[in-house]
Amino acid sequence: MPLELVPPTPPDRKTTMVERIKDIARPDGMLQCSRCGGRDTLMIRNGDRIVGGKIKAGTVIEKGICAHCWKRGIIVDLIPPKPRIAKEPKPRRTKPKLVK
Repeated sequence: MPLELVPPTPPDRKTTMVERIKDIARPDGMLQCSRCGGRDTLMIRNGDRIVGGKIKAGTVIEKGICAHCWKRGIIVDLIPPKPRIAKEPKPRRTKPKLVK
């Protein structure tokens, strides 16, 4: 029985819109979600309190995540992690041989 290739289905309306939004030119350095194309960022803090009529910030739990994806329960980090420098491994020390 020969194998037959199934032709790809045309993208649905939502997928074409997301791809069109992703392709829009943006200024240099602007953050954009790789999943939905959104440009909104969100910071989640825990433990905010009011002191003297002003909000005193608590602990930052998440910073720079996509607001649209977060509403759907997906956490997409828009700020890439800083690259770490790989270090050379230290030479292994051999145990000295016992002298008899």
